[in-house]
Amino acid sequence: MRRRWVVLGGIAAVALVAAVTVTAVSVTHAQAVARRLPPASASSEQVLRVYLRAATAHDCGLTEALSDGGSDPTAWCGGRTPSSWFDDHPDLLGYRHIGAVSRLSARETGRSAEECIPVDITETNMNGADPGVLAGWQFCFRHTPQGWRLTDEGYG
Repeated sequence: MRRRWVVLGGIAAVALVAAVTVTAVSVTHAQAVARRLPPASASSEQVLRVYLRAATAHDCGLTEALSDGGSDPTAWCGGRTPSSWFDDHPDLLGYRHIGAVSRLSARETGRSAEECIPVDITETNMNGADPGVLAGWQFCFRHTPQGWRLTDEGYG
């Protein structure tokens, strides 16, 4: 009976060490993402450029941190092969022609004021779109205490 307890105690000790290691890795990853975030004083265009670089690099941690939850924060992480025709794992392959910022009041959006910026993007695996260039795709940001964060995207 005592041997069984020693084995079970050893398993518990290994599980505890594994849990502490996973927690330490998560904190370290979160700290690494936080260091790459633009300062709260950055403009919406500066935040967009960081977001686009992160999305094309499949940096899901950074794209998620730059989103406010209003849009799918990992929508452009890509790097995954769809498993069926109905899978929607869009991948941002490239971007160019970042346009001028347009400002929308809270009254216009029905939520909070936003700044939207059109970008020509090259994508694949987006549900409802053929792979290729989508001209004028809008990335819309709202201002938070942490700075500008992606709140919506698309056309219109």
